[in-house]
Amino acid sequence: MPDIRTDFTKAAQDITKAGKDVAYVAIGLGVLGFQRAQVRRQELRAQMESQRGSFETSFGGFRKEFAKAFKEFDRNLSEVIERVDATFEPVEQRLPAPAQAVVQQAKDARDQLRNYFVQLAA
Repeated sequence: MPDIRTDFTKAAQDITKAGKDVAYVAIGLGVLGFQRAQVRRQELRAQMESQRGSFETSFGGFRKEFAKAFKEFDRNLSEVIERVDATFEPVEQRLPAPAQAVVQQAKDARDQLRNYFVQLAA
């Protein structure tokens, strides 16, 4: 009749071996999963880089066209501002000093706003 201690020792060794095998398999699967995630991350990064280049190319063309159109708009706006200022200059000179100061503040605000938009479009 087999000794119960021998059977118990053998069963404990078999369970320990099975536990180690499970742990090794789990670790191996984890490493493989991590490597696969890294490869997929690299693939996505490369895909994003290629799409970014085409986006920047098309957006760069749009930006150049927009800047060109805005410069023309600004040129036309300058002419309109000059005409309006020239037309209202005699009226402005007849205004009392406080009213002239308000008109000058409005002109300064207009010029600051225009410069802000010119800087944005550049």
